[in-house]
Amino acid sequence: MRLKVDILRSMKKLLCNDFPFFKGNMPLYCIILCFPLFSLGQSIKVSAYGFNASDNKKFVYEAIRNNDTIIIDKQNSEWLVSPLKFRNLENKTIIFEKGVVFRAKPNAFVATSDCLLKFVNCKNINVIGNGALLTMNKEEYIDGEWRMGLSFMGCKNVLVNNLTIANSGGDGIYIDGYKSLHYSENIRINNVISTNNKRQGISIISAKDVWVKNSVFTKTKGTLPEAGLDIEPDKETDVVINVNFEHCAFTNNYHSGIVLGLDNLTDKSEPVSINFINCYLSMNHDISNRYPKAEIVISSRPYNAVKGEVTFNNITVDGSNWGLIYSRKPSNAYNVTFKNLSAINICQQKDDMSAIYLEVPDYFKSSGPIGGFSFENAYVKFDSKSAFFTIRGSSLGTLNGVKDITGHVILEAPNLTEFKQYIKYNPNKNANFSINYTLKN
Repeated sequence: MRLKVDILRSMKKLLCNDFPFFKGNMPLYCIILCFPLFSLGQSIKVSAYGFNASDNKKFVYEAIRNNDTIIIDKQNSEWLVSPLKFRNLENKTIIFEKGVVFRAKPNAFVATSDCLLKFVNCKNINVIGNGALLTMNKEEYIDGEWRMGLSFMGCKNVLVNNLTIANSGGDGIYIDGYKSLHYSENIRINNVISTNNKRQGISIISAKDVWVKNSVFTKTKGTLPEAGLDIEPDKETDVVINVNFEHCAFTNNYHSGIVLGLDNLTDKSEPVSINFINCYLSMNHDISNRYPKAEIVISSRPYNAVKGEVTFNNITVDGSNWGLIYSRKPSNAYNVTFKNLSAINICQQKDDMSAIYLEVPDYFKSSGPIGGFSFENAYVKFDSKSAFFTIRGSSLGTLNGVKDITGHVILEAPNLTEFKQYIKYNPNKNANFSINYTLKN
């Protein structure tokens, strides 16, 4: 009974923090709403199944399969486990006690797709961390890029809260569909630190209704792309619908903090809807990474690109060796809006490093126009001898224009060379490239 009381107290704190509606109404709404999220019918500590210092996969697997609420309880040593994969689970709450270290067993993740915790076709899964550390052994994974920390494929109604995911051989968190289940749905991630993972802090391949809040994605390094976040569908039928990041930080990754790699979606795909609210970026992209150098990379296919809306609201970029945005997105692809943007101390690496770099989608075939950006209440500060915009065309003249870039920017750039710089492109092709600026002394 005491265990269930403790769980209910933790649940009340979690729901009231994330959903203010519950404050003052917990006795009623706990009965109506909470029990579907946190099933307490059958609870157990995993150590009741056993614990040993070499491998606890069997004990963890049996406890999760056979109970509704599973407590991974703190022991005198770490929980070492071989790869854990669950299919068709429903109504499970996995609770890590405070101080738990849940570690991948050394030399046990032989297959390149082995994950610390993989969920396939699962529903109503809650992972409550209480500050626990889920960690792998990145240095031993010299091949492959798919050994994820947490992987959700074709899952629905998932909550991950208050844990650190570190040292994976792939992504800290991976979200995708699975076979006929084309996407995961209703995924909530809160208060997670994803650090020192090999490929990405978090990857979203195909998902609908995702909320990531109060989380940090940092120090990704090991294999390309090495971004903090990469939203990168694999095929035309994948979806990126109502994906939201709020109060999140993307810092010190070896590629960009945020990558929107929507090249595999087409105008026949479902329109995308992605929102970033009150997010922070700093010092992303290492000079050794051969991918485009910017804090934010925004891309689509050059022709028949996916439609939709992407918004960046109340975004702060504080410190970067590179520019703010790199894109080759056509203007008739999804629209991108920046509201209340502050980007300071960027373009530190060298002169001639523009804050925004837009490049021809196709160097050999007629393509574009590029564009589809708006800026509302933007402030940008840099000291390098650089232009604000660089528009790069091709020697073959394949860039068909720059279109629909609007708004106003306050610039604090004492060494600004020009606002718009054109390379191998005739600006007479511009259409509604009407953004203007105020130069602040």
